[in-house]
Amino acid sequence: MKRRRLLVTTTVLPVLLAVFVLATILVPLQGEDYILGKFVLLILLPAVLLWVVRGSVRIETRRGAWRWWAPLVVLAVWFYLSEVAPWNPSYNPGDIDTDVLIVAATATAITASIGEELFFRRWLQTRMEAVLGAWAGIGVTSVLFGLMHLGSHGTGDLWLDIVRVIAIQGSFGWFMGVLWWRYRNLTMVILAHLISNGWGVLVYLAGQN
Repeated sequence: MKRRRLLVTTTVLPVLLAVFVLATILVPLQGEDYILGKFVLLILLPAVLLWVVRGSVRIETRRGAWRWWAPLVVLAVWFYLSEVAPWNPSYNPGDIDTDVLIVAATATAITASIGEELFFRRWLQTRMEAVLGAWAGIGVTSVLFGLMHLGSHGTGDLWLDIVRVIAIQGSFGWFMGVLWWRYRNLTMVILAHLISNGWGVLVYLAGQN
């Protein structure tokens, strides 16, 4: 019974993701519709699915203070290299209104930084690991994470866009996936995603005052 539940959830979660990706490309979902679509297809419906089909996988929480300080060290190094080192460009939102920027950043924090990590790491990757093994599970989930960005980061050249999102967003997904696999600390993973999405905005807003 547990194996059947695992296979059901591991199948339905990617299907919901595929529906979302296709909707962002074909409809296409934009603005508020994009955020609503992500909330419904990647947060609400998966949560309902996993509530109905319970017990498909067990997440073993790592014990000890190291599961907090060790990922903090990793994040500190990553934060310097990816956000504050001199080779990183400053964030420029263009002519977007400040109030709109704040609302957009808040919505991104909820649906992307929190919602995506729930979906891709805690819900999907954990099950992919159980079915495929740790590294294959991380790899498959990272590719799917990259493909999710086709609608929001696409240029119209589908095949080039696929390569681009797998290389860029997929690489970030791999980093998040290894953090989740190694420490099973969702708070640290969400923190990393929050920094990635929001640090530039925070620095920009601070400079406006």
